[in-house]
This record gives sequence, structure tokens and C-alpha cells, in this order.
Amino acid sequence: MLSRATINIIRKLICSNARTFYYAQNSLQSNLLTHDSSTKEYNIQNHYNLYIAKRFKYNKRKTADNKKSRDEDSDEEEEENEEAAAGSKTITINIPSLRLDTISKAGFGITRNKVEEAFYASKFRVNGNKVFKKSMEVEVGDEIDLVSHRSLDNPGFLIVNKIVILSMNSASESVRVKLSRDKNLLIEDYEEPWSENGS
Repeated sequence: MLSRATINIIRKLICSNARTFYYAQNSLQSNLLTHDSSTKEYNIQNHYNLYIAKRFKYNKRKTADNKKSRDEDSDEEEEENEEAAAGSKTITINIPSLRLDTISKAGFGITRNKVEEAFYASKFRVNGNKVFKKSMEVEVGDEIDLVSHRSLDNPGFLIVNKIVILSMNSASESVRVKLSRDKNLLIEDYEEPWSENGS
């Protein structure tokens, strides 16, 4: 970076000195020669030949492509927001498998140890049903609830974190999953009531 700046300074000094020399020479010649239109055009052309300017140009095509891709991304985000419920956050994750523990780890943003603790405390529900296996495979449209606690104001309600699987696309070695995530939702207790002791 320093060398580029140094080169630019030297180049500007050379160009300004060449222009100064050219103007001095041109003014002497113009006093000695008669002015006609062809000489004037020749002098102007010589002036522009001496002026050397190098700009670090940006590629307009790249910026146009970037703008188009940003527009496409915003269209995709609008489509994502239409699919998700109001107030929920839509995220896209890449995961190696469709197991419940893998999606929960990435979707809820918690560690694998916390996922295991929550599983053994029976805090996971898939579509309102208890989960008996961490290795259970989930599908598009499944709702995964992670129960935080029972509501203090309403004992018949629960505070949960919920993710809904909106879509799945398989990639080379992973699966790209689009999720809708809600935190701290107040929902009515399940048909099979949740208890804090894990039974």
C-alpha cells in the first residue's frame, strides 16, 4: 500500500512538471507562430497526450451484478418472511443430518451438552408429542418445542422456544435447512401435560 502511494506521488510530480514545461514551450511557440485552427487543434491534442492519468477504476458490471444479487436476496428474504409467522426470525443453517439433536443445537443456538440435558429432562416436544429418541429424524413442517418453564402467572401455560422447519435442500455433504425461530412463547400446556420433574 505504501509503495502504491509513493508511486502515485512520483507520477503526479512528473506529470505536473511535464505540463509546466509544455505550457512554457507552448506559450513561446504561440507567440512566434501565427494562430490558425489546425495549429490550435494540434496544440490541444499534444496537451492531452502529455496528461497521463491512471485511475483505479471499479468494474461497473460487478457492481450491477452485486446490486442484482442483493435485490434477489431481498426478494428471497421477503418470501422467507411470508412463510414464517409474524414476529419470528427466519434462519438458514447447514447441518450434517436431520436428527433432532443436530437441528436443535443449530436452531436454538445451544451447546450439545445443553441439548442432552434438555432431552433427559423431557423438555423437547415435536408436534406436541414427547420425544423418546435424540436420533429422531424431523421433516418439513415439524414444530420443535424446547420448554423453558411453566408460566408463573398462568400455571396452565408454558414458556417455550420453538423452531418450525420451513424447507430442506440437500447439498453435497450437508443439508441446508430454513427454520423459523421464536423465543419465549407463551403456549397452552400440551394434551399430555409437561411436568418439571421430567416424567
